[in-house]
Amino acid sequence: MSAADVVVIVAAVVGLAGLGWFFFGPRRARAAELAGGVQRIGVTVKGGYSPEVIRLRQGVPAELVFDRQESGDCTSRVVFPELAVSAALPAYEKTTVRLNPAAAGEFGFACGMNMIHGRLIVEQAAGAAAAEQARGGEPGACAACAVPAADGAGAADAEAAQAAERQAEIADLRRRVIVGAVLTLPVLFAVMAHEVFKAGWVPGVLLDHWVQLALITPVMFYSGWPIHRTGWLALSHRSADMNSLITLGTVAAYGYSVAVTFAPSLLPAGVRGVYFETTGVILTLILLGRLIETRAKAGTGQAIRELLGLQARTARVIRGGVEAEIPVEQVVIGDEVVIRPGEKIPVDAVVLSGSSAVDESMVTGEPMPVTKRAGDAVVGATINGTGSLRVRAAKVGSDTVLAQIVKMVQQAQASKAPIQRLADAVSGSSCLGLLRSRSRRSPFGSSWARRRHSPWRWCPRSLC
Repeated sequence: MSAADVVVIVAAVVGLAGLGWFFFGPRRARAAELAGGVQRIGVTVKGGYSPEVIRLRQGVPAELVFDRQESGDCTSRVVFPELAVSAALPAYEKTTVRLNPAAAGEFGFACGMNMIHGRLIVEQAAGAAAAEQARGGEPGACAACAVPAADGAGAADAEAAQAAERQAEIADLRRRVIVGAVLTLPVLFAVMAHEVFKAGWVPGVLLDHWVQLALITPVMFYSGWPIHRTGWLALSHRSADMNSLITLGTVAAYGYSVAVTFAPSLLPAGVRGVYFETTGVILTLILLGRLIETRAKAGTGQAIRELLGLQARTARVIRGGVEAEIPVEQVVIGDEVVIRPGEKIPVDAVVLSGSSAVDESMVTGEPMPVTKRAGDAVVGATINGTGSLRVRAAKVGSDTVLAQIVKMVQQAQASKAPIQRLADAVSGSSCLGLLRSRSRRSPFGSSWARRRHSPWRWCPRSLC
């Protein structure tokens, strides 16, 4: 083995070790600042969360100010699954998410599509361990953490803002797809006809490397810019996803083809082929799929706005023997509500007195009204018929059936297909961390606990 071989091997080992540390090394946690009895911290959202690991104090209300400096569906929502918190993040705006870290532990958060992740570390307050054990609570439990979702006009405004963002993204993607298709098709047609079908009538100008370079370069740097931007940002945040995989592949294919075009003599004669058509086809098809996906989500957003429009804005509540009309957001559980003929039922409730036919087609799809009497349950946003009802509020705000329907639609809208999650997991090599967790004895007692507290808990069970 020559000295040059030794140098190459050592450089490769050092490079792999550096990459391993970069992607799988420990993340530095940033503590929230305590002021006025509230701990606050700003989180920049741009291809990832910065800081990615946040340290909070147990029992002190927290405010996380998300400064989203990008657009697109990927980071349009932040979800704290273990804390039952989900919040929309408008593009290029700051959004405050309020939490009440009542229990110590580690709690993950992610974007709506589960592509980028962060972690909350709630440090246990002094003397809180014994109290928590006395309550019988689990370390992962977090009581009274949930922040109610926006209701009424607030939710409608948030959805309208997301709809405007999607329309702008659709217009931008449409332009990039058209440019990619127009410039890629001639190169793809010429290469396929010449290489696969051995056609001799293909114009030689389309097979010229310089012409292909001129046609595909705009596809690489203009059409593919959203993919490259997301991919490199993910890598800069020490993670990887499908965009990173596409970026690395197309950059390798384009870079190699440029090297062959500019300096073919540097390479052996048998490996002087170019891959410009591969670069153009991959980027154009990925953008086309993203355009179709965004258009489908825009249609779902319209359905959400229509659902929100069904909700009543006010309610007639009896308090202290006096009937008063108040905003529906101010109705609390246990309030007695009077519903006149033809009005919408403001919240989920139980009938106390009266009898009327209620149109529940928006919930059940059944066109025939259902007669409601004392003791029957009624659903918010359904329409009262000809009779009057007096009901007692049973569910309000984000607990109503309508709010749950909207939430499920939003979750389906923001979720990724299983094959997309699989591609992201493989691209990010997230399961490599499992080797690390198995290489030493874990201080946690069960596989569930190891997974919960491990920094590699995002690895899918189907792969790990």
